[in-house]
Amino acid sequence: MRQFFKIMKFEYLNYTKNKIFIALTLLIILVIGAVLSFPRIKELNKTDTEIINEVPEEEKPQIALSDNISKDRASSLEIFQASFPGYKVVLSDASEDTLKDDVDSGKYHSAIIIESPLKYTYIVKSLSLYDNTKAIIDSTMQAKYRYDYLVSAGVSPSNAIAVNNAVIESELVETGKSQRQNFFYTYILIMMLYMAILLYGQFVATSVATEKSSRAMELLITSAKPVNLMFGKVLGSGLAGLTQMVLLLGSGFAFYNLNKRYWEGNMAIQSIFDMPLEIMLYTILFFLLGYFLYSFLYGAFGSLANKTEDINTSVLPVTYLFLAAFFISMTGLSGGNINSPLLIAGSYIPFTSPMAMFVRICMSDVKAIEITISVAILILSTIIIGYISAGIYRIGVLLYGKPPKLKEVLKMVRVSTKQK
Repeated sequence: MRQFFKIMKFEYLNYTKNKIFIALTLLIILVIGAVLSFPRIKELNKTDTEIINEVPEEEKPQIALSDNISKDRASSLEIFQASFPGYKVVLSDASEDTLKDDVDSGKYHSAIIIESPLKYTYIVKSLSLYDNTKAIIDSTMQAKYRYDYLVSAGVSPSNAIAVNNAVIESELVETGKSQRQNFFYTYILIMMLYMAILLYGQFVATSVATEKSSRAMELLITSAKPVNLMFGKVLGSGLAGLTQMVLLLGSGFAFYNLNKRYWEGNMAIQSIFDMPLEIMLYTILFFLLGYFLYSFLYGAFGSLANKTEDINTSVLPVTYLFLAAFFISMTGLSGGNINSPLLIAGSYIPFTSPMAMFVRICMSDVKAIEITISVAILILSTIIIGYISAGIYRIGVLLYGKPPKLKEVLKMVRVSTKQK
């Protein structure tokens, strides 16, 4: 046990005192701070005019409205102006060709030509990827059609506008977790788990392969038990990864609270930093368990590499397995089908449960017994895989030459198990 703690402490300090580790951590913290402080910095740089009037009327881009079929063009202009508050809608009697030239030259942002109560032509220089103007025009044309119909039926113009602008009051009551609100922080946390486990797993494999190629491992094997070496390496680097994650999340929460009022109304940012405490605890739990499981595998397969250049080839099966687990979780998350059979089954398979069960916990109400079973299976599997990996590690670090095939690796597992 003493050997184990010495190795774990050595590995932890080896990571946390590394200049690249420190520089990368500080760089990410600075980026987080800059992003979360951007609205504050932007406000400090505003002129007095911008503070008083965010977008001056004369600076608003113009939309030309050609409406030669309406009897009340002023009401038509009012309806379209209400639909485009960020633009200045102006009436135009120009021809279609002239409006095309005006839009192309930049005089107008776009132009709308109403040809009949239910038909129009929309002119724009370049339709952006997320442009929803056409959908707004469709809705506005429907509102205008209703307005014209009501006026023709004898309803006063003011009452017709009031009917069109009627506000519906509603209240949403969700008895379970809101998938829409929780999606953003679930996505961010899943990506963090993915990057952290993959990165630190590769670090373990690289460390093992480097020690093997320098023949230092042969000396370590004679002075310490393989189980202590493997578990010490994995737990030491895991604690280093946890330290980095806590620092990044802590700095994120600190910068958010300093600039909280600037992010009011931004559902994505608010949901990330207003997540429940239990989600943070589950993040740490599944990060550690998922990291330990895959790092044992990375360490075992890394010990089979003869040179550091062979690491990627040696650990490829582990990487493919982890990518499959990631895509299963992301498919369920992105598709919104949290209770799909694939995601539920993945919640109990140790290689996929660190992310699959985590997604289900964040996005839906999972029974405590289901979480308990999933975590118990994951813990037991991690311990078993840890001991098996230590056996492979003990034999693998002493093997040189051509890397063994999968059948030979499985034989090593059986041999190492019998030798326990």
